Amino acid sequence: MHRIEVTTKPNGAGRNWLEVGHFETDALDRKQWIKKNVPHQESKLTVDRQYSARGETIDWIVIIPENYPFTLVKVNYDRLNPKELEVLWDPDAASQPETARENKIKRVFELATDNDELTKLLKELL
Repeated sequence: MHRIEVTTKPNGAGRNWLEVGHFETDALDRKQWIKKNVPHQESKLTVDRQYSARGETIDWIVIIPENYPFTLVKVNYDRLNPKELEVLWDPDAASQPETARENKIKRVFELATDNDELTKLLKELL
């Protein structure tokens, strides 16, 4: 389970909101955002929303299950930047940090193979 905590401002200048969907690459090799749903209507997500006292902001807690196939983004909208996407959770990137860390650990041990003292220290730390 992955936990995302974020605050949005749904009204006025500089407003933003959350969307669930995926990126699709078109024939010209451009990434296009395809919206599927909003988090609070997505049945596989556990969502808690708390509105501020005056209703100007919303504090979100979104719990994403393992193997969730869609991307969660925060859409920022203002007059200067009509639609800017900030990726909060990506299913492809969620599985990569673990393998990237493992690869780095393997590489460190490869570099330290001739140095017994360093290898011993690495084993203690990791």
